[in-house]
Amino acid sequence: MSEAGGGRSAFVVGAGILISRVVGLLRNTAFAYYFGSGTASDAYNAAFKIPNAVRNLLGEGTLSASFVPVYSRLLVRDDPKAAKALANAVLGLLLVAVSLLTLAGIAAAPILTTVLAPGFDPTTQALTTRLTRVLFPMTGLMVLSGWCLGIQNSHRRFFWSYASAALWSIAQIALLLVWGRRAPDAMTLAYWLAWATLGGAVLQIAAQLPEVLRLVGTIRPTFDRSAEGVMQTLRNILPVVTALGVVQISSFIDLQIASYLPQGAATNMSYANTLAMLPVSLFGVSVAAAALPEFARDSGTLAREALLERLRGGWQRILFYIVPSAVVFITLGDYCVGLLYRAGRFGAAEQQSVHWVLAAYAVGLVSFGSVKLLGSAYYALQDYRTPLRASIASIIVSAAVSIGIAVPMRSLPMAAAGIALGSAMGSYVNLAILSRGLRQRLGTLYTPAMWQGTRRIALASLVAGLLAALLRVAQLRWFPSVHPRLAGLPALSGFGVTYLAVAWAMGSAEAARWLRLPARKVSG
Repeated sequence: MSEAGGGRSAFVVGAGILISRVVGLLRNTAFAYYFGSGTASDAYNAAFKIPNAVRNLLGEGTLSASFVPVYSRLLVRDDPKAAKALANAVLGLLLVAVSLLTLAGIAAAPILTTVLAPGFDPTTQALTTRLTRVLFPMTGLMVLSGWCLGIQNSHRRFFWSYASAALWSIAQIALLLVWGRRAPDAMTLAYWLAWATLGGAVLQIAAQLPEVLRLVGTIRPTFDRSAEGVMQTLRNILPVVTALGVVQISSFIDLQIASYLPQGAATNMSYANTLAMLPVSLFGVSVAAAALPEFARDSGTLAREALLERLRGGWQRILFYIVPSAVVFITLGDYCVGLLYRAGRFGAAEQQSVHWVLAAYAVGLVSFGSVKLLGSAYYALQDYRTPLRASIASIIVSAAVSIGIAVPMRSLPMAAAGIALGSAMGSYVNLAILSRGLRQRLGTLYTPAMWQGTRRIALASLVAGLLAALLRVAQLRWFPSVHPRLAGLPALSGFGVTYLAVAWAMGSAEAARWLRLPARKVSG
């Protein structure tokens, strides 16, 4: 696949992710309106995190790294029968695993809540346990959705595999809009929302299955470990699950720390994380997801320089979007938070608290967005140990920084930002290890041309940030009474337009595509 082809695939992935993420943001907006930051919202977010960990361990990330490379090679070999046998065998094994884990999770919900959120008061812990039992069956459904996504991506069907996730959010939005005002209290509404979340998972799979059936035919889960590729997939799964397990441990440590912070800390982290991960999903995940099947198809024959060029092009594309996003979240993050969440029970205090966390996450946005692409290269090369070592080092640094900052500040509203900053620092350690390993294996990843392009991105972001700051001052001086949801529109719009214009003037082909202008030739 050419670089242009990679860009088109990444665009299709990004379009699907954009739809699901925009609807996800609307879901969070509705959630903030009805819950704000309090006991019920903390309980829901904690309860969601526990079963979601199982989903992350066995779902999209694991299957993309372990199953997609093997399945894609069978497709390249033009052996649909073997590919179908592998898909059915992997599905059967997954269903057994998630069924056992789901039953165990429902039974152990009180213990899990006590261990993972020890700082919650008894009322919050009781609600968290109740919600966990409702949400745990979602893990099996979402793992099945991850299997569907792996099939779709291997066949280069990118859009609907990601866009279908919007249905999961739509089910929750519908519940909140129809029943939000009818609930007697926030705790009851949280319980109803948990059932809607489970129902949304069913809708997501129902939307994916028709296309999967067209691609592979009848689905018949088996336990045939002798099918070609099954043992290789299983060998791949162990280090990937271990690496993702390390990431989940990190998220649980974050939850444990947050449970000792002021009420609403866990919720504020969820609000900020959703917003911070939007550009990572749109640009980091989309580029990585589109690249992985191609890496897997070509890794056996692709020349080292060609693989490097694919990595370099993808990385530069990611940075074009991630760097300005980080600048916006740090300098104008309160406007972003206000635009999405400021209504109902979500007021000025919540807006400021979430901005602190968002700005801390933004510090690590470059690494959050880059590790997916570099990790995909390792998985395609069948190297699962290096990402595991990088994840272990990352969690150690993340936990140390989080505890070192958040615990001493636990009485302050911005204490949760210390946890987010720890995640950012840990992610940079992950990025450093991955990039060093690829450099030793393939050669220099960052060429002088890439450094020059990155400097241009940084300069365009700086110029756009300065103009946005001036627009912010003007708005505060002449239009101080504008509703918080609308106050940031001039500054945010000005930043976006200025960034694209300056980047285009400095020779960015990516900016030229957005502005529908010819790329400028710039010397130096």
